Amino acid sequence: MWVHRMGEMRSVLDGLEAKIAAVTKQYEQNSGEAEELEKSVEVNLMKSAECLSEIDGLRGDIHRIELESTQSQSEIAVLENDISHISEAVEGIRKQIEQSYSSSEKLEEQRLKKIADAQALDSEASRTDDLIASLEGELNDLAVKDSAAEREAAEKSSEISALYIRSSELAFMLENSKNISTDVSEQSDGIITAKSETEKSLEEAGKQLREKRSLLSELEQNISDHTNRLNGFAMLSRSKSQELEKAQSELEKCSSEMSEKSQRLRILRDLENSMEGLSGSVQKVLRASKQGRIGGILGSVSQLVTTSAEYSIAVETALGGALQNVVVENEDSAKRCIRLLKEEKAGRATFLPLTSVKGRTLSESGIESCEGFIATADKLVKYDGRLENIVLSLLGRTVVAENLNCGAEIAKKFGYRFRIVTLDGQIINAGGSFTGGSAARVTGLLTRKNQIEKLEGETEELKTVREKLSARLSKLRQEAGKLSADSEAERELIANAVTDKVRMEAEISRLSDLRTSLENRLDELDLQLRQLAKRLADAEKELDNAQSELTDVKLQIAEKEADLTRSRQAASVTRAERERLTENLSSQRLHRVELVKDAAASREAADQLARSIRSIGEDRSGFEEQIKAQLGEAERKKGEIEKIRQSVADVGDRISEKNRLIEQKQAKHRELDTLAAWQRALLKIKNDEREELSQDIARTSEKRTAVTDEYDKLVSSLWEQYELSKSEAAEKAETIENIAEANKRLTELRNKIKHLGSVNLGAIEEYREVSERYEFLTKQLRDVTSSKNELEKLISQLTADMKLIFTESFGKINESFKLIFTDLFGGGKAELSLDDPDNVLESGIDIRVAPPGKVIKNLSSLSGGEQAFVAISIYFAILSVKPSPFCLLDEIEAALDDVNVTKYAQYLRKFTDTTQFIAITHRRGTMEEADILYGVTMQEEGVSKLLKMNVDAAAKTVE
Repeated sequence: MWVHRMGEMRSVLDGLEAKIAAVTKQYEQNSGEAEELEKSVEVNLMKSAECLSEIDGLRGDIHRIELESTQSQSEIAVLENDISHISEAVEGIRKQIEQSYSSSEKLEEQRLKKIADAQALDSEASRTDDLIASLEGELNDLAVKDSAAEREAAEKSSEISALYIRSSELAFMLENSKNISTDVSEQSDGIITAKSETEKSLEEAGKQLREKRSLLSELEQNISDHTNRLNGFAMLSRSKSQELEKAQSELEKCSSEMSEKSQRLRILRDLENSMEGLSGSVQKVLRASKQGRIGGILGSVSQLVTTSAEYSIAVETALGGALQNVVVENEDSAKRCIRLLKEEKAGRATFLPLTSVKGRTLSESGIESCEGFIATADKLVKYDGRLENIVLSLLGRTVVAENLNCGAEIAKKFGYRFRIVTLDGQIINAGGSFTGGSAARVTGLLTRKNQIEKLEGETEELKTVREKLSARLSKLRQEAGKLSADSEAERELIANAVTDKVRMEAEISRLSDLRTSLENRLDELDLQLRQLAKRLADAEKELDNAQSELTDVKLQIAEKEADLTRSRQAASVTRAERERLTENLSSQRLHRVELVKDAAASREAADQLARSIRSIGEDRSGFEEQIKAQLGEAERKKGEIEKIRQSVADVGDRISEKNRLIEQKQAKHRELDTLAAWQRALLKIKNDEREELSQDIARTSEKRTAVTDEYDKLVSSLWEQYELSKSEAAEKAETIENIAEANKRLTELRNKIKHLGSVNLGAIEEYREVSERYEFLTKQLRDVTSSKNELEKLISQLTADMKLIFTESFGKINESFKLIFTDLFGGGKAELSLDDPDNVLESGIDIRVAPPGKVIKNLSSLSGGEQAFVAISIYFAILSVKPSPFCLLDEIEAALDDVNVTKYAQYLRKFTDTTQFIAITHRRGTMEEADILYGVTMQEEGVSKLLKMNVDAAAKTVE
């Protein structure tokens, strides 16, 4: 059966080879013809595009000529309009000259009359000055007389007041002296009784104080003994605590480092297992190989080659993109991989067949003796012997040097004939170019393998160290716990003794203070008795003196009051006369001020009239000069008009010439487009034929490959199962008479073998890895689920709060909107409502308004100004509910008329207590309500200037 099947396959392969050769020849011929057509199409399209470009240029020239003509006509119209305005201005100036002569005569008459009025007012003011001087003299005499009388009355009144005060003081002294005598007697009796009781208390306090001091001495000795023992425990405890803290710190550091390295190791293993770092196309091929969809794949270069950590950067740099190359058994395997990528549109990849790639090595002698030379890159990697040609082709002619300086010297010495890579990843390319900088990858494909091995070793070492530290830490904790218990017992004894000592010291201090207080009390009582005796004698003496002085004071009061009554009667007459003169004097002074003011006003009016007369004369001279200047300007503009008309005379001829050239270019463009279209159609036919041939070649090649693979498998299986070569099998083969019976028998035997099953030797290791990953992912899933539930709960709470806040705020804004709409529109109705009250956060908002006298079903029925006013009302409603500290308004009232602009601006001012507004506007009503105005002007081209005016300050200046 084996030999029969191989013979059939060989016949099929020969037929497929012949068909591929014929179709390939036809495909190459078709490709050559298609390339020629493509080049011809590109040339014709390029020429066609040049024609279009030239046509666009000619049309631009016509447009510029027409634009120049239009601008010239506009300039002529402007100049003619200027001449018309100049004529009107000259006529107006002449009329002003005629009016100025009649105005001068009237103003002169008014000036003379004002001068006469001023002189009359000056005379009357002089007479008033004389009368004022007379009244002031009389008033001064009365003031002197009245002042003397007032001083005399004030002195007498002060003396009487002093006597009354002294009388009161004496009466108080009499009563006080009587009260003091009574109090002193009562206090003396009480002090004597208190002195006896204090002496008894002092004797008892001394006895108790001596007993307490004896007990305190015993407590102090007890505290000293326990303190010495506690200090010993404390020293030992501090030593153990330091050891415990150090061990705890070392354990935490070790655990943290181990956790970090384990996490890093897990990540690197996941990256390695998921082929992270390899391109999508390479991953696609390797997965297909694992799945058994395609055979003959050994792996990527990064998977098959290893190196030590110190050379990983240099080797990765040397390999570069070649790390992504895929090593395959032979050329057919490479073709199958490429066909897979093409069918699944998975990108591109480079494949290295073991049977076709040839290695190369350096033949330069003496390179090993160069300073800084380490080895050629192929010597620094480990690989399977089958890959020798692959490794030599990639790294055989690449030298690894210690650093860039050494590498440069080696390259220079050997004429830059090969590539050099340094340990830190710098490259000196063959030919002399340098490539380098900072290392672009810290964890490349080769570096990742080294890191995984290094991390595995470090993790095992850290496990051992952590176990030792844990055991030591447990022992130290036990020792520290015992010391802590002993110390706590001593502290409790000391605390009890200290409490007793403090209580005893407090009692001793209280008794000492009590004894001192009692002694001081006795001294105070003796002193008080002496003081009371002295006070009693002084009070009796003061009582006699006060009685005698009180009688004299009452007699003096009666005499002074009689003199004061006489003085007040004389002062009353003088005061009435002064008031009469003062009133008359004020009236005359006011009359004089009015006269002076009227005279000054008359003179100012006369001066103003004189200035007006002079100004009219000066204006007449200026008017004559203006007439001359305007007439000269009119002549100059007429000359400009004539020049412009001459410059646009040949515009029609120039445009006709450009149109003729455009027609020529358009004809050529159409001819080239027609030719290119015909060539593209022919090219499409060729491409379709070529595509069909390509698909035919691909299908035939796939069939050949499939047959070849099956043939190879038969040969390989023949050797693996029976250790027979093809020729040996042909010699031993027997003739099969019935193929169907033979196949049936073969199938039965194979099924029996399959039923025996197979043993997976790596199942335990696979289960361990899958189990660890399952536990890791399950833990992460639990964390994510918990976080998700918490977030959903938080979102639900926030949504409820948002609904409540929105509903409350919406209600307030609606009520405010109703009131503001009525104020701004002078009546009417307005309302805001929700489309979906049950879902307020996603609901739309309806605006219903009805201005006074209107029935509105749709906002579009309102005028532009009314719509703007409705929007402003809503904005004001929001601002009244939630004031903002700062608002910028950009011409929101542009659509309003002047009356409503004023309403808007006045209403806006109501919010200025809580909000600062910047309003960009060109409406007068808004500017009149502003506090400060800013404007931007451009006096020079390209130079802006900011102007500022404080409205209140400007208004005060005008007033």
